[in-house]
Amino acid sequence: QVAFDGQLVPRPSVGPDGEDGDQADQSEEQSYCEDGDALVESKNSEKKDALPSELTDPKVMEFLRILDEYRLKCEQEGNYEEAERATKQLDNLRNQEMKRQVKALKARQISERQDIQIAHNLQFAEFNASWDKYMTEYDDMAQQYIQQMTDRHAQELRDYQEKMHSKMVERPPKFSRELLEWRRRQHMLARQKNYAEAQKIKKIADMMEAKERNRIDTDWHSSFASKENKFRARQQSELNALLKRIEVRRKEHLAQRNLDSKRLLQRNRNVQAVLTSKQSVEERFAR
Repeated sequence: QVAFDGQLVPRPSVGPDGEDGDQADQSEEQSYCEDGDALVESKNSEKKDALPSELTDPKVMEFLRILDEYRLKCEQEGNYEEAERATKQLDNLRNQEMKRQVKALKARQISERQDIQIAHNLQFAEFNASWDKYMTEYDDMAQQYIQQMTDRHAQELRDYQEKMHSKMVERPPKFSRELLEWRRRQHMLARQKNYAEAQKIKKIADMMEAKERNRIDTDWHSSFASKENKFRARQQSELNALLKRIEVRRKEHLAQRNLDSKRLLQRNRNVQAVLTSKQSVEERFAR
């Protein structure tokens, strides 16, 4: 399993029984090798049951027996010239039969090597197909988690912006003491019915309040922008951490694939070496 965004992401099954991690990698390699051995053994069994051409033909054996009996009879009767001809014919037939059996042996050995190569090619193709499928599933899953985090960040940012806006609306502006003093004088003059002087004071206070509101809005927007940038930076940091984990784990998978591939190729070379050794022994016995 791979940790994404504090959660566990199921690793796509690579092993034959859906194991995870290194255990799956080892089981996969063992499975491939066992499958290859089974196929090779099956091919060899088929060959063992289908090699009458490597055995001496019963008709030839019978003819050689009759010819040898004839040679012995000629020898006993003192007909040495006829015995000599029979001996040469026997040697000739035996050599021909030996050549036929060696030729059949070589044909069978070539067929064995071809069958093993085909089995290894199928085995390696299955290995690559399994890993390709696994990496595709891994990349798809990684993209899902990236999208989930991106969507979550977008929603969190909207919520944060709405919260900050609500605070701005709900919080009353904090005016300067000078402005508050002008308003106090305005209201006092109005209560004294000195409306003309109150109107003059009001104009001064309105102009001052407009300036202070503009300053307060500017300060608030600057503060909001700073806080929002910090909020976005935290989100980007979280996304970068996720991307790094994904990339690190992906490189680990590719390294494991390369290692498994080397192991599989080496094991196939070992199987071929064993077959070559076995066939060499067969050739020595055939001679």
